[in-house]
Amino acid sequence: MKRNADAKSSDSRKTYHHGDLRKVLLDAARAEIAAHGAQGLSMASLARRAGVAQSAPYRHFSDREDLLAAVATDGFERFTEVLLEAASDGDDVTALNRMAAAYLVFGERNVELYRLMFASGLVPGAAPDSALKRAATASFQPLVDRITASDSAASHLSAHVRWGQLHGLVMLKADGFIHDPVEALMGTISF
Repeated sequence: MKRNADAKSSDSRKTYHHGDLRKVLLDAARAEIAAHGAQGLSMASLARRAGVAQSAPYRHFSDREDLLAAVATDGFERFTEVLLEAASDGDDVTALNRMAAAYLVFGERNVELYRLMFASGLVPGAAPDSALKRAATASFQPLVDRITASDSAASHLSAHVRWGQLHGLVMLKADGFIHDPVEALMGTISF
């Protein structure tokens, strides 16, 4: 009898114990956001998706906004990696074109995450020294660096205009106003 009770206790611990609960919660949040958008995510739905008690997410995130900021921070970090990888080879103009393509592909493949990152109001409301604000700012730097390297007269304003083009295309495509594939959009961007 004792052996059966020990096995049952061990099984229940497996259900509720995760080696890295924060990572499990972030993965579950990303999956929920990808499937249904950030607006429907709650701490209770996150706990259900992760298979943990409803109180478990609060051990890692103070509230829903804290969780969404962590997901957006991770999104900006992944986005920056994609842009840096695209810019890593070739001359500056070719690198800019590859970065533009990588930007559009990231936005298209991660529509709801992209909305959370750029259209949720999280970044403007974040503290200047927050991980989210730092990650968001860092995601723009590869574009600035390549634009100023290819044109010494270029400024942050020029980089913002080009960023605006890319952002607009991602959002218009995501909202159903543009149906063309990403490859077709590339020919419309002036870098």
